[in-house]
Amino acid sequence: MANEILKDEILSDDELDGVAGGTRIETFQDGDELYKRGLLSADDALSSAPVRNMLHKMGYAGYEDKGGIINGNIYTDKSGNTITREQFWKNFDAENGTKIIR
Repeated sequence: MANEILKDEILSDDELDGVAGGTRIETFQDGDELYKRGLLSADDALSSAPVRNMLHKMGYAGYEDKGGIINGNIYTDKSGNTITREQFWKNFDAENGTKIIR
């Protein structure tokens, strides 16, 4: 029955961020964002440590991958201010001179 109820449901990106255990999904999505910009290999983009290490190396020391399914990741700007995931990726290319290349 649940499948019947949900099959026609379309969720926004904001709604999807909180579905099915945010942090692992957020980390995979963050890895994909880094991969699309040529900053990580496809294999590294699937692992938490390379994603976290790359973001820390780029100056986002406050980024925390919670590694679970309950608490969302913590996103910060380069000054350490906590921001939303949406805002983080909205600012990312401008702050780093990057762009999506693949």
